[in-house]
Amino acid sequence: MPKHLRYYALLFQSLFILPMAEANEWDWVPRESLSESQQATLGQYCRGAYVDSWQVVDGDNTHLLADLIYRDEQGTLYMEGAATLRQPLSELDADTIKGVPGDYYQAQGNVALRSKGQVIRSDNAYISTAEGNQSAQFDNARFLAHDSRLRGEAGQIARNKEGLIFIKEGFYTTCEPGEDSWQLYGSSIELDTDSGFGTAKHVQIRVHDVPIFYFPWLRFPLDQRRQTGFLFPSFGFSGKQLTLSTPYYLNLAPNYDATITPNLVIPIVSEDSNDKDDSGQGFDIELRHLGQYGKTQYEQSTFYDNHGNEGTLRKFTSDQQLTQSFGIGAYLEDNPTENVEPDVNNTSIQEEDNYERRGYARYNLGNFSSNVQVRRFQTPDPTEDKPLEWLPRLSASYRYADTRYSYRPDVEFTDFYEPDKEGSDGKRMVLNQDINISTGNAWGQATAGVLHQYRDYSLHNYDTKQDKDTSVNHLSYYLDTSVVFDRRFNTDWRQTLEPRVNYLYAPYEDQSDIPDFDANEMEMTYGQAFSHRRFSGNDRIGDTEQVALGLESRLYNGNNINRWTFQGGQVFYLRDRKVDIDGETGNVVDSSHHSPVLTTAAYNGDNFTLANHFNYDFDEDRVDLAQTALKYTPDSGFVFNLSFSYLHDDNEDDMTKQSSFGTIIPINENWHFFHQQSYDWIDREQTAQVEGFGYENCCVKTSFSYQRWRDNDGQFDEGVFLQFILRSLSGVGRTNSDIDTIADDYWNQGKVGY
Repeated sequence: MPKHLRYYALLFQSLFILPMAEANEWDWVPRESLSESQQATLGQYCRGAYVDSWQVVDGDNTHLLADLIYRDEQGTLYMEGAATLRQPLSELDADTIKGVPGDYYQAQGNVALRSKGQVIRSDNAYISTAEGNQSAQFDNARFLAHDSRLRGEAGQIARNKEGLIFIKEGFYTTCEPGEDSWQLYGSSIELDTDSGFGTAKHVQIRVHDVPIFYFPWLRFPLDQRRQTGFLFPSFGFSGKQLTLSTPYYLNLAPNYDATITPNLVIPIVSEDSNDKDDSGQGFDIELRHLGQYGKTQYEQSTFYDNHGNEGTLRKFTSDQQLTQSFGIGAYLEDNPTENVEPDVNNTSIQEEDNYERRGYARYNLGNFSSNVQVRRFQTPDPTEDKPLEWLPRLSASYRYADTRYSYRPDVEFTDFYEPDKEGSDGKRMVLNQDINISTGNAWGQATAGVLHQYRDYSLHNYDTKQDKDTSVNHLSYYLDTSVVFDRRFNTDWRQTLEPRVNYLYAPYEDQSDIPDFDANEMEMTYGQAFSHRRFSGNDRIGDTEQVALGLESRLYNGNNINRWTFQGGQVFYLRDRKVDIDGETGNVVDSSHHSPVLTTAAYNGDNFTLANHFNYDFDEDRVDLAQTALKYTPDSGFVFNLSFSYLHDDNEDDMTKQSSFGTIIPINENWHFFHQQSYDWIDREQTAQVEGFGYENCCVKTSFSYQRWRDNDGQFDEGVFLQFILRSLSGVGRTNSDIDTIADDYWNQGKVGY
């Protein structure tokens, strides 16, 4: 018997656009009947899996099984009644099989042809095994690929002697049996397994049998080989606009490619509405190159409104690791259209006040690391202050630590340039050295150290047109001590109690001649109370003599997981502070004898987390800081987020008092309702509002929401947003990039099964 079925193993390697009708026809196993390891591979909403129980036969023999097998005088083979023709790579089953070995086989009634991970069923099949003319044809076929979960149906599927596969009136989907949330249908589909791509005519994407997209012609890949052609388009509508984007992918070479995406915006308004001007067209470009040493990427988004006004953003990134220790890179952003941005932008470029342009090189070896950067900015709006630029910045650091000693030197040189030519710029040399010695055991630890901070400046003042050199050489001294007490209670729980004492002495040194290039005052929290520096950046060295007292307690459960953390402390100042961010130093800027009481409380549960920060000033009888963040995510799919933030400032315009609430509520197994609102208690207005519904199953995910928000200009906007994903096919719709919403949690972060 000839090895006729081996010629058709290639047929099934490409049948991932293949169909099926009812679950009991196929190798479908419900979730509850799967093993634990098999269930672990399923998504939350998948009800089962296709399990291929067919096994490859050892050896090269052909096996024939039927109720009746005979051969006529002309050599024609007849197999009648539960006929099976089994080869090592495939198996053909039918009610009857007729054929001439080495020429053809014809199967009728309940035809099933299997290979590993593939199965095709049909009413009739004709398979030619003649040398040089191996071809096949199946009528009323239904197909399945187990691993990819792709199934479908076709009026006819055929394979010619060149290996091309033709499908007439066919569709495919990844939805489970009995659930056709989406289908891709084509009146004529041609598959070329050698080149790895297929083409289809009169293509429709159907959602619950309703056509939502139509393509006269479509080219698509059959395997992992990249192919030039159109990708699936995306569309969206929000309020007054319909947006359509149709990406076209160019496979230019094995190591570089390009994607060009035309964008079209059509207003959905009446003829006499002024909003009809909100239309236009544009394009996005993405070029990618993967070389021997790293990646390079260029992006551009350009859009023209119906008046011909152009908005363009551009971005170039490259990072190259030339040796194991040495690398270089560049990051360049650009807005060449005078502060006008594209209305439609599918790239990673963001609208910003200042567009960064940076080149860098790095060298790292063991505990030593170094970096050199040149950083400049483009500020399209001439009314905006331009940031300081680095021309260049060089930095190096080294880390040494063992059980007793630690030494951490940092060196930095920066040539600051002020593009507005106002105030001061110049060159700054920085040397920071932190040297300490520690001793301790399981119940306590003490660390004594010295922090050396040296600054040397060569400054130019644009207002006075004068040059000046100045420097600061400063030593700070600190002693950190802590003791750990440990006890067990309720048999399983363990509690620690850790008193902490920190002494810090940083003597005052005049810094009136030093400008503020990058200094910021750090927010006073429990963690900051034990820091050895009052300011971030390298332009201010805070003066203080203080003692920080703290008490920490942690609760561990029987699995040694830290569930509760409580911290409370206060800083007691032994001297007045004379150094502030701005202005001359020397005058007292803070004469308080102690800080507010600083507290934190946090709970870390399996599906519930709570974090609280609370600072209270007993001298002023006021709350300085209050922050609460609560998140509850039980296994039921319910999500509850609550946050509140209050920050006192003597300037009421700079005070913060805001709250946010968001929730996702399961309605049933597949439907969810989500809601979010944010409120500003100072302005007494709602700053964001989101309501919507989401639907999800194993092959589709959809959300529909109404959103109202305040934009960067302080104006309120609103819109209706629709998104959906056809799993294994495409994601379409539009999201709101102006705010972070609970809808994004539902959609992108997998909070409800995605």
